[in-house]
Amino acid sequence: MHIASIRVKNFRCLEDVRVDMDALTSFVGPNGAGKSTVLRALDWFFNGETRLVDEDVYSGAVDDRRISVEVKFSDLTVSDREALGTTYAPPGSTTFTAWRIWDDGSDKMTARARSFPAFEEIRNVGSAREKKGLWNDLIARGEAPGLPAWTNLGAADQAMTLWESDNPDRLEETETGVTHLFGFNGQNKLSGLFDFVLVTADLRASEESVEGKKTIIGRILERAIDREGANTAFEALAKEVSEKQTAINEKHLGKQLDDLAEALTAEVRAFTAGRGVRLHPRTPDLRPSPASISVAISDALNETSVDRQGHGFQRALLISSLKLLAARGAQGNDGSVICLAIEEPELFQHPTQARVFSNVLRDLADDPAGGLQVMYATHSPYFIDPRFFDQVRRVTRRQHAPDEHPSVSVHVASLDAVTNRLDGFEVTDAALRSRWDQVCTKNLAEAFFADAVVLVEGDTDKGILDGIAAREGQTALEVQGVTVAYSGGKQHLFIPHAILAELSIPTLVVFDNDKGGGSRLRANGRPEKAAATEANEIATNRRLLAYLGETVVDNPEGQVSATVHVWADRLEDVIENEWGDWDSTRQSIVDSGRGAAGKNAATYALAAQECLVAPSGELIKVMDAARALVTSAP
Repeated sequence: MHIASIRVKNFRCLEDVRVDMDALTSFVGPNGAGKSTVLRALDWFFNGETRLVDEDVYSGAVDDRRISVEVKFSDLTVSDREALGTTYAPPGSTTFTAWRIWDDGSDKMTARARSFPAFEEIRNVGSAREKKGLWNDLIARGEAPGLPAWTNLGAADQAMTLWESDNPDRLEETETGVTHLFGFNGQNKLSGLFDFVLVTADLRASEESVEGKKTIIGRILERAIDREGANTAFEALAKEVSEKQTAINEKHLGKQLDDLAEALTAEVRAFTAGRGVRLHPRTPDLRPSPASISVAISDALNETSVDRQGHGFQRALLISSLKLLAARGAQGNDGSVICLAIEEPELFQHPTQARVFSNVLRDLADDPAGGLQVMYATHSPYFIDPRFFDQVRRVTRRQHAPDEHPSVSVHVASLDAVTNRLDGFEVTDAALRSRWDQVCTKNLAEAFFADAVVLVEGDTDKGILDGIAAREGQTALEVQGVTVAYSGGKQHLFIPHAILAELSIPTLVVFDNDKGGGSRLRANGRPEKAAATEANEIATNRRLLAYLGETVVDNPEGQVSATVHVWADRLEDVIENEWGDWDSTRQSIVDSGRGAAGKNAATYALAAQECLVAPSGELIKVMDAARALVTSAP
């Protein structure tokens, strides 16, 4: 059983948000967008108490102020269907949908089921007297042939379940109460089959390392430790001690109690006849307490408590414990699943450790026998793998008008949507669906976190633009939420742009028209390749313009539109014509040992930043267009 999708309505900043879930789902977006709220809505659905208050209702809700969290499960196993029952999961079914609804203080759990509508009316009324009245009316109408006369509530429930199993053709899809499945009072029948664990940003490892029913270490012990042998031995010990205590009492207290009872009886008979007093030693019921288990950390020759370890280690311990918990469940072959939701998994992690964390979480989620579904809200590119761009959920929160409440949207670039966007432009979807580690997507991780992206061909193009933005008196692009990403070539711009577009990230595409490629080949003594090169560049230009929705020409130049800019021939040629001092600065940096010769992105950026003469012309137009992406965004 896995979470396939959720829909959250009127919960805090979420007005109405639907999110499809994968084996691993990563939420990205700026602070305050609502990423953690999605995770906390799920935590309320599975684990939360009923203590929501009016402040938890979406601020813009007026007529309908109900909080609703809908969860659709998929991949039901045989054990899942057995736990849910045929009412909610008929034989062969693979999905199950449930809702938790809070309405002005009342809290209820419902699920989509196949049931007899008249029975649902009986189930939904409060008192047994009302149920009996509806029951008798139903029998009188003859709508449920074979239904027995009312005896008691328990028998009625069994009779309705039996009647529904015998009359599947009379059943309809309804919503029915399922508090007994995701119960609020320790009646959670699915606990152990599907458990949701939220690791909040402020969760303390020291608290979770104490044995208890709801702590992580307590859950691990429940699954991993077999106490049956110890409990049997404790019971035998208790019986032996009780027998010995009885014998000791009889030996040392029996005669004394008999004598005292006889004396008391004599005194009592002075007031009433026929009654006596007896005194017996009572052996207390000994129940040895099971051993409590503590967690200590060995560090070289020292052993310390968890709270004396560093924050990074404490968080690693939490995640490692949950990994073990899932593994223990998987080894039990019971099909149980833990959904691990983490706020900011990168917290307190060294960069190398963060990469390891990310890889471990992905490996666990991708293992079909691992029993773990993973979701997290992150601000770190270390936890984003561009190969799995379709598992990213970009969360945004915007106020579209001064008199409107901000609304949250969740954007996704599904494999189907990206391949459909690329259809007809000679871009195969094999690489996307095979998760190849492509150059064109390798540098997208940081772009997923940006408010806008400038998409260029190569890393030297990125270096030039970053260097210009870093000049004194300029506002760095990062300050405005703009990132420059490169694709590794003009022919590779299609895929990253399609992904960014599906994620609703405003993107400025900047590329060379390469109109001088043929002339350069002729000048270098290779005229036989000139014509083919010119034809290929023109074809790529035309295909790229068509894909971007622009007017198709052979060699576009300058600002084609607000989101497309084309260098006349190459960026190097534009710099040579409009910013000649840049190359002298670059050469000076190389000569002084502060940079590398040739095409080097870091050297290009440093020269663009330190050149005493300011850039102008097309270079400034591109920078202005980049900043306009965020200033003009809705």
